[in-house]
Amino acid sequence: MAGYEILASVLMLGGALLVLLSAVAMVRARDALQMMNVFSPATGMGLPLVVAGVFVHLTGREGFDWWALAVSLVTVASLVIVSSLASNTLARAVYQSGAPVDPRTEPQDLARPSGPGTP
Repeated sequence: MAGYEILASVLMLGGALLVLLSAVAMVRARDALQMMNVFSPATGMGLPLVVAGVFVHLTGREGFDWWALAVSLVTVASLVIVSSLASNTLARAVYQSGAPVDPRTEPQDLARPSGPGTP
């Protein structure tokens, strides 16, 4: 087994493990906000690791290709950006929908009044 195959396998298995652990944590979460929070490692680190593993595998098998590097970098950047924006947007929507929130969730910045003159 070539060195690149081992590295690619470690990257892809590590990413898959993060996704699996995040899914298990989602099942154990107490409310929708916590579900959003525990899935962040999967989308922010797990999927980019899988993409990096695929890039390493393709590079080792077919040789270095600028196009594959560009596609991989754009994919990783998109996953990180979309992941954080989507998590914030969905968490805000969950909170404002009136879904029950675990009372141990602190701080609850959205529960405080906002507007001019409020800290």
